[in-house]
Amino acid sequence: MLQWISHPVKEEPGRNWTVLFFVALTGTAMWLTTTSLYWVGLGVALILVAIRQWFLPTHYTLDGEGVEMRCLFYRRRKPWREIRRADPGNHGVLLSPFAFRTRLESFRGMFVRFSGNRDQVMEFVDRHINKDAK
Repeated sequence: MLQWISHPVKEEPGRNWTVLFFVALTGTAMWLTTTSLYWVGLGVALILVAIRQWFLPTHYTLDGEGVEMRCLFYRRRKPWREIRRADPGNHGVLLSPFAFRTRLESFRGMFVRFSGNRDQVMEFVDRHINKDAK
């Protein structure tokens, strides 16, 4: 079993300004188009909910059964038998239910963010995906 907590707002403080800039830019654009504090507040709130994993700690658990991600009230679990491919990146690995790249994998897959443990996570993922593929 492998468990860790990823908290990007603390791990990547240099990117925080970029995230906040785009939230503020969206709020400004909404104000210029609607001149309504209601719509600005609603739009900014929806964006903050959508990017909550940036600001809130996310708990990851990899075990013999699958992968679990928990962030505030949101919980998602994917068994290894549903994961056919792992596509690693700089900040995490996309666990895809498809054997090939497709636009749907960002909706049906699960992105597991690294937190200084890239090698451990990739070794664990490779071992379980290859085991189930045999």
